[in-house]
Amino acid sequence: MTTVKKIAALGLAVLMTASLAACSMGGDTKWAAKAGDLTVPAGVYINELITAYSDATVDLPSDVKDPLKEQVDGVTVSQKVTEEAKKGLDEYIAIEQKFGEMGLAMSELDRASVEQTAEQYWTGFRLEETYTANGVSRESFILAQENMVKKSMIFNAIYGEGGTDPVPEEELKTKFSTDYAKILLIPVSINPAEDTDEAKAKAKEQASELINKYLERAKAGEDMETLVYEARKELSGNQDLEKPEAGTSFTFVNRENSSYSQEVVDTIFAAPIGEPTVAESEDGMYLFVRYDVMENESDFAQRRAALVSALRGDAFDEQVSQWADSLTGVTYNDAALKRYTPEKLKVG
Repeated sequence: MTTVKKIAALGLAVLMTASLAACSMGGDTKWAAKAGDLTVPAGVYINELITAYSDATVDLPSDVKDPLKEQVDGVTVSQKVTEEAKKGLDEYIAIEQKFGEMGLAMSELDRASVEQTAEQYWTGFRLEETYTANGVSRESFILAQENMVKKSMIFNAIYGEGGTDPVPEEELKTKFSTDYAKILLIPVSINPAEDTDEAKAKAKEQASELINKYLERAKAGEDMETLVYEARKELSGNQDLEKPEAGTSFTFVNRENSSYSQEVVDTIFAAPIGEPTVAESEDGMYLFVRYDVMENESDFAQRRAALVSALRGDAFDEQVSQWADSLTGVTYNDAALKRYTPEKLKVG
């Protein structure tokens, strides 16, 4: 389970009400597993259930009456959620053990940051009521967040600068130059208030006029960063808009992960360096100039971590999965695992 998915699952949890805490099958169900000196609270396992439920149901039609009975990957959603939650539990243990084996440690600053982030989710996203109803205490929630940080620290200790298997600089820079485009951009939306063909045609005509006006000025050699600023003032209607500091208006477009449509992304990456170019999509027109993405070393340095993640993230997730599959000496609390099931999660 990737860190991104775990964070995304928190959104679904806000909608959850549950009867997990109200049901008991007897025995001590406060812990889910033990391995050496490590005792994993049941709340950590329940957190994995919530995450797995989110992942398994996110693509189901909204009108499905009983998501848990639907089929996904050849099994019911209920089976899938249980399997993934168990896998998440094993990976939690594997991360805790590997973190200790590597001699890593969280600093007081790291822990304070986790506490702050957890508190933002706990109170800001109102998770306290729903999570505690499920049997997840604030302490268990924080443990889950700490485990995610430890996973990231292990990743960096292996693949980051000074790590045991760092990604070569040349590979990072090749990825950066291939996957990123540095541009100055004037975007003009084509989304009229009225959803009619006439309104859309008029909006497109107005957008084209504005884009062409700035295109001619750009071709005449005017400073593109100044043109971006003037276009922002015109489009916002705010003539008092503060001018950004020079060099801060650039946009970096990731070929593999962009909010722009594919046709716009393709146009950006096909554009020659330094040539004013127009791109168009169904809902917008764009004037941009592309620059050498390698011209400023700090641009690369700021994105180093993202590049390392893109190049080694999948391999690391596979490695964590292997660590989890190879666990030994783990005692699972069957009473807890039988008590906390997908069927006890109720989506409101």
